[in-house]
Amino acid sequence: MLQKLLGKIKSGCSTCENCKDDPESPDLKLKSLCFERLHQNEKKQFLNLLQQTGRELSAKEMDVVDEFLSHEGHLSGDFIRKKLIQKGNALPLEEIERVLDLLCRYGLAQKVQLNGTGPWYEHLHLGEKHDHLMCTRCGKIVEFEDEEFKKQMKRSASLHGFQPLFQKTTIYGICPACKKKHCGSIPLAALSQGEKAVIVSFSGGASLKKRLSDMGLLTNEPVEVLSKSGPVILGVKGSRIAIGKGIAQKILVSPIITGKENT
Repeated sequence: MLQKLLGKIKSGCSTCENCKDDPESPDLKLKSLCFERLHQNEKKQFLNLLQQTGRELSAKEMDVVDEFLSHEGHLSGDFIRKKLIQKGNALPLEEIERVLDLLCRYGLAQKVQLNGTGPWYEHLHLGEKHDHLMCTRCGKIVEFEDEEFKKQMKRSASLHGFQPLFQKTTIYGICPACKKKHCGSIPLAALSQGEKAVIVSFSGGASLKKRLSDMGLLTNEPVEVLSKSGPVILGVKGSRIAIGKGIAQKILVSPIITGKENT
């Protein structure tokens, strides 16, 4: 039942039995109606699981379940907390995350860490398998499904004698909006970990330029950001160089964009 409904949502909702009565509605509205139906079914399954396992939730805890089921995407416990406060439910964050963890244990949600942030909670719809694209500049997350990608992952696992059970891949990069926004020269400090760029100019004085030059940081020199968790660690000419974030703000670079031109 749920897999069939999810398949209709993914295929564009054009033949969904749940939405036949409103054929002129925009696709977004149709999908919203379908997800509402899907979430209602999932709530029924969750209540059945609670009964089967002898668990009980208070009315305030069930509000957490309802709030989670009313949204798609990657949700934080704090996001749920703020939504509940607006509705007069001031449940502590720790209790909210306990309910969300229970949803994970019962197979209705999964907890993920993305680019070192989280935890994030997302729906675990039956039959749905997807991976993630994440922009390291703005944090935008895109879910995608690619059968060829999945097949390649299975082939890679089998080459090492592994029997693959499931995969959860996050590809980090720069989204089209950020590529377009930062297509010119930007401060080196604005680059994300793993990004490469070419040094264009320096905005500091002569003493700073000489200091950086002695370190191997010259105009037209390619650099790679290795880490930004403390000082900015750069890869330059096969060596690692540490600079402060203030200095990184004074170095203008042009990001190296691979693949197709910006659209």
